[in-house]
Amino acid sequence: MVSSGGEPRGGCRGSTRPGRDASNRVGVFGGTFDPPHLGHAIVAREVADSLALGRLLWVPASIPPHKAGRTITPGAVRRRLVEAAVAHDPRFELCDLELERGGVSYTVDTLRRLRADHPGWSLSLVLGSDLAGGLWSWKEPEAVLDLAELAVISRPGTGAGGTGGWHATGRVRTVQVTPVDISSSRVRERVRQGMSVCDMVSPTVLAIIQREGLYRD
Repeated sequence: MVSSGGEPRGGCRGSTRPGRDASNRVGVFGGTFDPPHLGHAIVAREVADSLALGRLLWVPASIPPHKAGRTITPGAVRRRLVEAAVAHDPRFELCDLELERGGVSYTVDTLRRLRADHPGWSLSLVLGSDLAGGLWSWKEPEAVLDLAELAVISRPGTGAGGTGGWHATGRVRTVQVTPVDISSSRVRERVRQGMSVCDMVSPTVLAIIQREGLYRD
């Protein structure tokens, strides 16, 4: 992983961009980000505010375990999309550890690398309640909870959702966020149909989609 702005890739350098809080509270926000959209940005901002995070790392997966076999946009392009998406908030940062590592991306491996590289950081893993409910099926779930607290996204009217009993560990926090009806699959489908997505992604992300001809048949 790496912050945007010309630093070497393949790690999370812990640099300080202007205006960034010096807090050691760091969020880890993973996903395919194919593409990153305004819903991601709203969730990221509200989680960062709620947890008083000094930085929030956006971590594009190389091959998500639950999406193995599905064709996804090459990592180099998704890296650029995320770089564009994080540029508007000084707390946001691209982290490309999983893209550089390649293969199937496992959260526990990423958290271990972050802990090894930055032992002073207090990590919060940001994920939806649906994913939290299936944490027991992840690679080394106990180690995940040892390395980071869970920040489980909850939308008004939906409740916290199932978390597989992980609340009992004291390592789970529920964060209420604004409901936004945007998904990456909807963005891709609208682009495929020649429809506008200017109200679903940032202008910089849209420029890359158009320049690269992404999501068209």
